[in-house]
Amino acid sequence: MGFLSIPLIKSSGSRLPDGGYSVARTLGIIFVTYFSWIFSYILGFNLTAVLTAFLLLCVISFVLYRKQRSFPYRKVMIINELLFVSGFLFFLLVRMHLPEIYRHEKFMDFAFLNAVMNTTSFPPPDPWFAGGLMDFYYYFGYLSVAVIGKLSAVRPSILFNLAIALTFALSLNAFFGLGYNLTGGKVKYGALTVVFGTFLGNLQGLKEFVSMYVYHEQISRGYYWSSSRVIPFTINEFPYFSFIHGDLHSHMLAIPFQLLILTFLLNMYLRKNSNPIFENSLALIVFSVSLGFLFPFNSWDFPVYLGLTLLVIFAFYCGNYIHDRNSFNAVAKSSSSLILISIFSSLPYLLFYLDFNPQAAGGFDFVLPESRTEIGKFLILFGLFLFLVFSLIANRLNSAKKIVFAVLFTGVSVLLSKTWEIPLLSVLLPLFALSFLFFLRDIPRRSASGFAFLLIATAAFIALLCEVIFLDDPISGEFARMNTVFKFYMHLWVFLAIAASYSFYELGCRYSGENGNRTFFKKAVKKTWTVMVVVLIISCAVFPVVSTLTRIKDMNAIPTLDGMEYMKELDTGDYNAIRWMQENIKGSPAILEASEDNSSYSYTCRVSANTGFPAVIGWARHERFWGRDHKEVRNRIKDVSSIYSTGSEEETLELMEKYNISYVYIGRLEKQIYPVRLEKFENKNHFEPVYEGSAIIYKLKEAP
Repeated sequence: MGFLSIPLIKSSGSRLPDGGYSVARTLGIIFVTYFSWIFSYILGFNLTAVLTAFLLLCVISFVLYRKQRSFPYRKVMIINELLFVSGFLFFLLVRMHLPEIYRHEKFMDFAFLNAVMNTTSFPPPDPWFAGGLMDFYYYFGYLSVAVIGKLSAVRPSILFNLAIALTFALSLNAFFGLGYNLTGGKVKYGALTVVFGTFLGNLQGLKEFVSMYVYHEQISRGYYWSSSRVIPFTINEFPYFSFIHGDLHSHMLAIPFQLLILTFLLNMYLRKNSNPIFENSLALIVFSVSLGFLFPFNSWDFPVYLGLTLLVIFAFYCGNYIHDRNSFNAVAKSSSSLILISIFSSLPYLLFYLDFNPQAAGGFDFVLPESRTEIGKFLILFGLFLFLVFSLIANRLNSAKKIVFAVLFTGVSVLLSKTWEIPLLSVLLPLFALSFLFFLRDIPRRSASGFAFLLIATAAFIALLCEVIFLDDPISGEFARMNTVFKFYMHLWVFLAIAASYSFYELGCRYSGENGNRTFFKKAVKKTWTVMVVVLIISCAVFPVVSTLTRIKDMNAIPTLDGMEYMKELDTGDYNAIRWMQENIKGSPAILEASEDNSSYSYTCRVSANTGFPAVIGWARHERFWGRDHKEVRNRIKDVSSIYSTGSEEETLELMEKYNISYVYIGRLEKQIYPVRLEKFENKNHFEPVYEGSAIIYKLKEAP
């Protein structure tokens, strides 16, 4: 899809040294996914709809190419293709040694993916609540994977692992492109941005390494886990952790799509001496549809990137006003841009919004002082990046007046942090204020450094926001702000990684220009600074190396890409029966399998997870979290138990009709949990045994 999308991306990335080629594949996935979704309302979601969408993208690209008659530079194409292939193959090799679709929330992800693969209409059925729809969840991440799966005819249990490798490779390309474009086409800084954004971990990795391998202390949950739990009672994932952890969550799948929007915004920011902000109407539509794609993909991302878009539009038209002093033109065009972006980022997804009915969130609440983040924990997470961006800011304080102002402001921030009991305020308030000030000062010339300062200011603002308010979801008590920190701290990593690599570039350029007249003191400072950067990079590099090796060693799996292979040893009966279901049962019929109130994060609901066929009730804790009525969840658990254990055929048929159950699955797990009364299923007037092995599957016969 990368080559197909070149004409589309070229129309929106004219100011970038790589022409936007680094994110062309990601853009192609967006449009094939979107068109497939639209065509599904006419043709149903099937291979025909996906092929039609693919052909439509081909036609659009061909028409645009005939007008443009140009391709990116050969160097740009070769570097990006080599980077993509090497990244894909590297993580494919990693996934071959970590293939299991089991433990943590992989069952949930696989259930959603299978449900989308099976559905013919949207929203797809909820695989863990028969009769319900997935209208509470942003499912476009799974849809984008399902579209690729239908095009490639890959089995879902293999597609799961391929999708992680693909997302890793797309992220590599996008991070490289941003570093390359910010530095005016410098390959080594594109590579540095890849390392910072995709490969490095936080300093907790070094701390755990010393604990385990120097002091030989026991670490719960193995080496890699604690690097994502640095701030107590929260989740602090970063890209490499998400990739090596291997849950196919939307926040991980969304990384290259976020970076696509950043690439568009960088192009818009760099459009000097141009009016309006978009090259043409097509560029406006392509950007808006891509921005709008974030909400049904991973809704937490949309407000962040919408806010960034507003700031870039403000900078663009404010810069134009400074040059031409035409206030009416600036206000009118910025307003029209905002209105058009709002329309074209929401209207194409109207069908999604009409069905979307989230019930998990209930507004916002304030963070209690005892739950706020300690400075030390924050430095463990972002120490390397903060050192580099603060170095850039300090380098910009090139007069005594600026230095005095910065020192005084930092002092005030420290006092406020004590008064308001927000420890991070002493670090983040100066970071936000100074970086935002440098962003504003850059508006007249709109250079790459201004964009980097915008990313720094945005990261600081988001981090401060997480210390004040959180999204009020069903998780309460000490873990109340867990999801807020979890979702938004990924943005912090992305923004600070890009800004830090740019900081390294700019500082390097400034130091290299002083070779002739550098004093002994300046040389000593530069050497000390360089040593500190190298030490920090090496410290952060411990995590990816050790976590990869230890995860592979702990998994001890036979290399394969099939995520169901583990089941052959765990329960061969389940493996054979579920494979039979995948190959012989079509559509999305409701099934009966074991479930308990404490089923979440367990092997329970493995049939619905591996097939996508809706179970009467799946992981109960998750369904309650998503907003299902607690009483109904309890009733469903009770009814499942009744169907298995009752000796009454009448009660069994009545309950099966209640949930429209077509298949009854009886494996080793069901026999362990319930006193299964098999005799009622032997009545051939009502049931037909369609599969018999160590697991048995009965099909309910249709009424005459």
